Amino acid sequence: MIAALNRSLSNEERSRINAVINGDGRVEEIVARHGQDTVQRGSMQTLKKKKWLKDEIINYFHTTCLPKRDEKLCAKQLGRKRSHFFNSFFVQTMFDEKNVNLKLRGEYNYNNVKRWGRRVPGKDIFGLKYIACPINLNNLHWASAVIFMEEKYIQYYDSMGGTDMKKLKGLLQYLKDEHRVKRGEELDTTEWRLVPCTRDTPRQKNDYDCGVFTCMISDFILKDCPLVFSQTHIDKCRDRIALSILTNCAIE
Repeated sequence: MIAALNRSLSNEERSRINAVINGDGRVEEIVARHGQDTVQRGSMQTLKKKKWLKDEIINYFHTTCLPKRDEKLCAKQLGRKRSHFFNSFFVQTMFDEKNVNLKLRGEYNYNNVKRWGRRVPGKDIFGLKYIACPINLNNLHWASAVIFMEEKYIQYYDSMGGTDMKKLKGLLQYLKDEHRVKRGEELDTTEWRLVPCTRDTPRQKNDYDCGVFTCMISDFILKDCPLVFSQTHIDKCRDRIALSILTNCAIE
């Protein structure tokens, strides 16, 4: 994976990225589209060095680019289960973070997301391999949680080293609620683990690259790769995300 990350872009790829990120055009111009999801030029410009990524970039990468490559990966690997990549509104909605009632804001609410499971491949979250959940923390920081369905654990990833255990517990409760509603029985959680952010999680060395780290963590995990990238790779990671968006598929 690092070899792929370190590869030099072709002149054509470099020109394509440069035309969108540095070229002329209205910031509201749509430069990528898949179904109803779009990315505007202004959002792509946040992929320049030292820019904080907009949620449009992170969500499109997760809901369009990664699923497309996952589909191809599963077609090549017989028996491999599909994965699913929620957008950042999933966790935000699950925890009612826009509720005007301050007593309810930030509290787990299954009813808010009980229909989201219908959008996953096979419409059954218990038939998946990975479930990635990007997390927007008060519009100040990006982190993520990944549910490892086959290994039965949920891990938090934060390039600043933090852990929101409330989010991990909420995601486990979501699995329990989904299992009860969809399968008609309680999920045995005795074998499930909640894993806080570990010391080997790649760390950012500034206050603006968190979104790039969040995208790359999902990117690496999808390909079953250890998280061996670091801050030194981030500029190339920005190019990787940009090219993935322009081709509507996470690049190899």
